Parts: sequence; structure tokens; C-alpha cells
Amino acid sequence: MARSPEPDATDESLVAAARAGDVRAFEGLLLRHEARVLRVLRYLRVAPSDVEDVAQEVFIRVFRHLKGYRPGGSFEGWIYRMTVNAAHDHRRRRATDSGPEVPWTEAASGARDPHPGPAENADQAELKGRLEAALETLTERERAIFVLREIEGLETGAVARALGITSITVRRHLGLARGRLRRSFEAPPKEKERNR
Repeated sequence: MARSPEPDATDESLVAAARAGDVRAFEGLLLRHEARVLRVLRYLRVAPSDVEDVAQEVFIRVFRHLKGYRPGGSFEGWIYRMTVNAAHDHRRRRATDSGPEVPWTEAASGARDPHPGPAENADQAELKGRLEAALETLTERERAIFVLREIEGLETGAVARALGITSITVRRHLGLARGRLRRSFEAPPKEKERNR
């Protein structure tokens, strides 16, 4: 089992040690970023059954390309970029191999209470339907930007670097995503409107 990295070790120092062949430093990087990678993959609609495999693919890519990482850049942004690219590659492969994509809310539902009560079930079902409908209106790029900026909390510049686009593009697509999601949530649910 991998040991946790020293609390005061920076990503930069772990990367430098890993490049020099220190396996424990690389394991420390994996431990430090694993939860974020898994979370982003779920938000980017990787099927729950595939999340672990795609995360493994991300870390294999990190290992293979670690020498190409430029010190002084954001390692976190670099790993987010690898994660987003791996999610896109995985979905493209799945689209050619199989049927429809997994709905976003099903892919992101890993943290839900496994035994909700009847009222919670009804509320979750309604919210799930609305979230799914709202997020389906976003393009892949808008979804990636929205997840990194609004859910992961990256600054606009960090999102731009992670996705290899400009800050202006991030702001434009984030505005479009927010507008679509806002309109979707402001519209009354169709089921309730019919029952009134």
C-alpha cells in the first residue's frame, strides 16, 4: 500500500523526486490527486463501472508523460487536463463500441445516501430528472469548463491552462453553460405544471 506523501511536500518536489526514479514520490502524487480525478471523471459522465479504469489510464498517462511536465506550471491543472482528455477519449471509444452514454446524474451519484426515505426518493428523482435534462443541454466543452470552474473551484486561468484554451473562451463557455442551466432550473417542471 502506498504511503501518504509528507504533508509539507509540494507537488513540484514530488514530481522532481518521481522524475529521478522515486516510486514513493509518484505514489504520493497519485494519493494526493486520486480523489479529484475520480470526482471529475464522474462529473464528465464516465460510467460508474468504468471510472476506476479511466482513472488508472489517467495515472498511466501521467507516469508516461511526467518528463514532459514543465516545472513552475500547475501540476494540478496538468493532471486535470489529462483527466478531461481521458474522459473524452473514453466516451468516444464507448460511443463506437456500444450504445448511449450514461446520464450525468447516474455517473455522479456515487456520494448519495444508499438508503433514502420515501420523501427523499421523490425529491431526488425530481432533482435527478431536472439535473439530467439541464446538463444534457451543455456541450462537452461547456460541461468540462463548468465542472472545473464551478465544482472543482479552479480559477479561470487554471481552467484555461488545463483545457489548452484561452481565458476568454473559458468565460464565454462558462457564461453559456450558466445561462442554459439557469433557464433549465427556472422553467417549472413539466410534471408539476400538468398537475396544477
